[in-house]
Amino acid sequence: MSVLRTPEVSAAYKKSFIGAHADFGELELDDDAPGHGLVKRHNPRKLRPVLVFLDGGGKEVARHVGKLKDKEDALRLHKFVAEKHYLKTEWKIFRIDGN
Repeated sequence: MSVLRTPEVSAAYKKSFIGAHADFGELELDDDAPGHGLVKRHNPRKLRPVLVFLDGGGKEVARHVGKLKDKEDALRLHKFVAEKHYLKTEWKIFRIDGN
């Protein structure tokens, strides 16, 4: 089971965020396609999985590429974004620091 589907993680994310899922793995867009800019902006190399967090104005505030290690890692990412720690540090530092 995905760590994001564990009850504790799922509840925390649902409480703080509006989620959207997009699978770009099979998506082939040419440069003129309407969605090309969005895909290129948020996942230029089609890496998976990618979690992108946007603020209310659509500005990216945090990104996690790759699998979350465990429930604690997922909850730490939730804390990083929900409490706006991204304003003072980077995710890779916060992740290790464990604040």
